[in-house]
Amino acid sequence: MNGVRTLGYLGIHSAQLDEWRRLGDLLGAEVVDRGAQRLDIRLDRREWRVRVEASDREDLAYAGWEVADDRDLDELVEKLGKLGHVFEEASEESARARQVERLVRGTDPDGNTVELFHSAAVSGSPFLSPHQVTFDTGLGAGHMVLWCGDVQAMLDFYRDALGLRVTDTIHLSQESIYFLRCNERHHSLALVGGRGEWALQHLMFEVDTVDAVGAAYERCLDSDLAQTTLGRHSNDGMFSFYAMAPGGYTIEYGHGGRHIDERTHQGASYVTTSWWGHRDLKASR
Repeated sequence: MNGVRTLGYLGIHSAQLDEWRRLGDLLGAEVVDRGAQRLDIRLDRREWRVRVEASDREDLAYAGWEVADDRDLDELVEKLGKLGHVFEEASEESARARQVERLVRGTDPDGNTVELFHSAAVSGSPFLSPHQVTFDTGLGAGHMVLWCGDVQAMLDFYRDALGLRVTDTIHLSQESIYFLRCNERHHSLALVGGRGEWALQHLMFEVDTVDAVGAAYERCLDSDLAQTTLGRHSNDGMFSFYAMAPGGYTIEYGHGGRHIDERTHQGASYVTTSWWGHRDLKASR
């Protein structure tokens, strides 16, 4: 395996840094102020996993996909070029700003910024959760779900160019959702048609216990930020709820997502997103 290993980090545009600070605390993340224009959200020993940058937009700014080393990065960039995707070496200054050893940038077919990197900085300071939460980041920061203008073009890019693999699909009455993995995590990316103004449908962070999910749900419910009830997803088995993020999309917060064994996995098609629960408490975009 010499392609993308994990969804390593996420960049978010937002005009509501104070609300992000509040939400991060409720979810048990460590929120670090980096001046008036930026927040870094820590989920583990790395310097950051989510970076919120001041903007008049409320959407995905960029996604950082992690590879192992220079050789894998060079091979992936060469492959992308042969398929017609232009990815260019970022400056050393840009790599330092992301706190990685090396950084390459391009876009996916919908114009979302895609960053490829290796060797993210590990902090000298331990991760300190305000609620003693341990996030499950061994397989990456979590997952993201994107609205797509052209689902087939996006599938071709993430599957055929970046090397992700389709785990399964959910076919609903008005849309289909495609779930893609780059490691044992059931999915690091899901794609759904119907993009309008926004790209980001939701983000997911995974924690190590059911109790951590339940406690966060109560905190969000008390703060009027719970967007759904608790529930269990059909395809990945995640026990979770959704919280409102600034801007109207959601953060899924869960435990127990399914891991995929490449030797035995068989694809499947579902017709429901959840076996039970995940009932809307308020509308999201």
